[in-house]
Amino acid sequence: MRSLSTRLTVFIAAAMALVLLVLGATIFTVLRNEVEQEAIRTAEATAQATAQTFLSRGGDLDGVQANSSAYLFGARPDEIVVQIVSPLGTVVQASQKPYLPIPVPLTQHVQTTVTWKGQPASYVSLPIVFHGLPLASVQVAVSLAASYGALQLLRVLLVEGGIAGLALVALVGYLFARRAMLPVERLTSLATRISDSDLSRRLEGAHPRDEVGRLAQAFNRMLDRLEAAFARQARFVSDASHELKTPLAVISGYAELLQRWAAQDPQVRDEAVTTISREAARMQRLVQDLLFLARGAQGLRLRMQGMDLGELVAETVSEAQALPHAPRVVAETRDVVQAHADWDLLKQLLWILVDNAIKYGGETGTVHVLARKVGPRPALEVRDEGPGMSQEVREHAFERFYRADPARAAGGGAGLGLAIAREIAEAHHATLEIASEPGEGTTVRCLLPAAPATDPAAQAGGAKSGVDR
Repeated sequence: MRSLSTRLTVFIAAAMALVLLVLGATIFTVLRNEVEQEAIRTAEATAQATAQTFLSRGGDLDGVQANSSAYLFGARPDEIVVQIVSPLGTVVQASQKPYLPIPVPLTQHVQTTVTWKGQPASYVSLPIVFHGLPLASVQVAVSLAASYGALQLLRVLLVEGGIAGLALVALVGYLFARRAMLPVERLTSLATRISDSDLSRRLEGAHPRDEVGRLAQAFNRMLDRLEAAFARQARFVSDASHELKTPLAVISGYAELLQRWAAQDPQVRDEAVTTISREAARMQRLVQDLLFLARGAQGLRLRMQGMDLGELVAETVSEAQALPHAPRVVAETRDVVQAHADWDLLKQLLWILVDNAIKYGGETGTVHVLARKVGPRPALEVRDEGPGMSQEVREHAFERFYRADPARAAGGGAGLGLAIAREIAEAHHATLEIASEPGEGTTVRCLLPAAPATDPAAQAGGAKSGVDR
């Protein structure tokens, strides 16, 4: 019984069977008690009426006819028997035979159930006392045969009706469960048909307000993310192979040139060696960047420490100013800006931003690097005076291998720098923002989380000895 709809049907049927059993037993028991109590009340009232008649006649047994009491309170003569018993235990009068059993002693007021004519009957024995003397005893029995017959019919109807109702509930429950599980079956069928080559299928028709509908929506959203991830992976592999193909082709071509002409032409040899060395270095940087991104996808291991971002800016700017043929790079940080981060990774992020600003900020412009507070959060900013970016370029700037101008590839970049910067920022729970308009330069800001106020290392500032987080 593996089907969920079958299990739901069995559960519903079992629950309904329990409800019907409890309800039927309760109804039958209540009605049976009510029938017995009504018979007792009839017998008691008949005995009381007979006793009142006996006493009103002055205790004359001959003046009381038991038959007259047998018709009281709507009882049929064949369903009720009244008998009067003397103090000696002798039946003086009886409405019919057989006689009822006589309790001992006769002075007790008895209410019970006895067998009369082979059938159960409600029985009352009432002593008649006149001026403190026991004169007689009235005994009345009301047959329960007809009532028990009706109760038996009711029990049959409850059992048969319960079985029929249970079968109907099971059928309706099964149909309902099948209908409710239909989106799940479609979901299962869809999941079995989906492959990494076709993620475009989606589950339709599920009601968005129930649990199954929300499951279908969550599954569709998961497929959207998987499709986007597979598309990014395919694009990444394609771009990586393209980027690697170019230096490999150059190296292969110059190696062949080297084999043919190196011995005859020293100039060709020198040019080939230089080009091979340059392309090998470019390919090495590309492979390192790819390995960093692959490691970042599995989670970077950070060595968190308290630091002064001003020191980080000063150190990075000093190194950038030593680069040949680079625009002027200036540090504009004046205050101490506390942060809690991985010094090496944060320096790598800042170097990526500075390197991009140097490459694309114009040959005569100035690159401004600063650390400052933005509200409670420390921030690093790099601003250039270059041509700026359009909105489309800003939206794709952090994508891997994205370059707005293919001609920028000549500079040796593969379009992975900002993607690496984003990985580092996300590992620090930081935010990277780009503010740029065409012709107005570009500002890239990294907003870090606020440094813990109770962190002694963060308060000391500048410490570079970290511990694993």
